[in-house]
Parts: sequence; structure tokens; C-alpha cells
Amino acid sequence: MKFVAPFCLFLIAITWAVDCPAQVRLNEILADPATDWNGDGEVDSKTDEWIEIINTGPAAVDLSGYRIGDLSGGTAWRFAFETSLGAGHIRVVYGSEVVQWQSDHGVSTNGLSPNNSGDTVFLYRITGSDTAVVDDHAYGAHEVLDDRAIGRRPDGIGPWMLFDGLNPYTGSLPPEGTGCTPSPGVPTACTTPVHEFTWGAVKNLYLN
Repeated sequence: MKFVAPFCLFLIAITWAVDCPAQVRLNEILADPATDWNGDGEVDSKTDEWIEIINTGPAAVDLSGYRIGDLSGGTAWRFAFETSLGAGHIRVVYGSEVVQWQSDHGVSTNGLSPNNSGDTVFLYRITGSDTAVVDDHAYGAHEVLDDRAIGRRPDGIGPWMLFDGLNPYTGSLPPEGTGCTPSPGVPTACTTPVHEFTWGAVKNLYLN
């Protein structure tokens, strides 16, 4: 495995469509929109929901074999990607784009349709006759309620966290709220909260 990264870097020099192992990942999910996220002037539960993927690797990836699906949809693909995704780049898919793709391909126009009461989102990759789950994430209802998103922090490589800046979460179920705002299509820009401690409190952490 220690030769994988150098090999990928070598291939960058000869192609822009290298697909190194596990470098395309789910990054952020917003299932219950209360904002006009796609910018069409209307707030719509189907067209304003979105899912974001990221290329965490050192080379561009051909996305033509990648699909999005979810547990509630079974084996039906919600969306098929095209073109490529550059190294470190983020791709966000809005429900409006998904509905258009579904209409163009003669399938039910359900959009992304991540279930607001909890669901699992899957990122698949098709190679010939083989279909593999590249990445997946399961979430609960409180994680997506009214403009809350769940995403990785840092992007692509970090644990999944609750981005509740637009609708603060005060409950006790994990994950706890971070105060971060959902950020479709751009890196998460949210600083970690700083907690102040007295010198006596610091000493007690180690002396007790």
C-alpha cells in the first residue's frame, strides 16, 4: 500500500482521469431543505435538497461510473455522474439537477429523495458488470431537520458532524451540534469553538 500514492502521482503526468482507491467520497448531505439552496427563487423539498461528494486524492477521477442511491430507494439509482472531478475538488448535486436527469432518462422524478426520518446514502461505482459501494453514510432524523446538514470535517477525511448553524440542535442524541453552516460546493469554513478554563481548572484535570 505504501506504493499507491507515489504510483498515483506518477500517473498524473500521463492522464487527468486516474482513479486511485477510495479517493471519491460522500462529503455532505442536506435532506430537508428550508432554504432556496439551488437559487431558482423557490424553496422546494425536492429540488433544494443536495448531496456533495469530494475527490480526496492527488489525481482527477472519471465519474462516469459513479452513481448515487439510498436505502429507501432500494436498487434504483437516483443520479449518475458524468465528466471528471479534479484532485481536491467538490461536486454538489442539487435535487433540481437530479429531477432533470431522471426526466431525461425516463425514470420516476423522485429527486434525490433522502428520507427525512432517517436513511442511508450510498455512492456506488460501476465497473463492467460489477457494482461496488464506494462510500455510504446513515443518518437519523434530527441530523437533517430543516436545513441541518451532516458532513465530514475536515472535508473528505474527517468524522461526520452535524452542521446546525441555520437550525441549532439542543437535544442529546449524537452527533452534537457544531454551529457550522451547511456549505454546498465549497469547503467547510467553520472554526472549532474555544473553551476558556481557569488555571485551577486546568490543574484539577491532572491532579484529580
